[in-house]
Amino acid sequence: MKKALLALIIAPLFAVYATFAVADDAVEASAETIKEYTEMCLNWAKDDDISNEELKPYVLKCVNDELESEGYKKVTDVKI
Repeated sequence: MKKALLALIIAPLFAVYATFAVADDAVEASAETIKEYTEMCLNWAKDDDISNEELKPYVLKCVNDELESEGYKKVTDVKI
């Protein structure tokens, strides 16, 4: 019983550790990749009628979503 309880406690901790270990393996995207994603996200913002005040946060989130889905590290800023 104690071994089962111990396993139930340790298993989630190991899963969290493994997740962070994989996240640290992400590489930085090239400037060209970031530029391409920025242009793509700007086009999507135009299609979605995003206001000028909301444009930069929208594009930054969009770019980071795309980067993350491709295994790259997130960026803190994009050039619009």
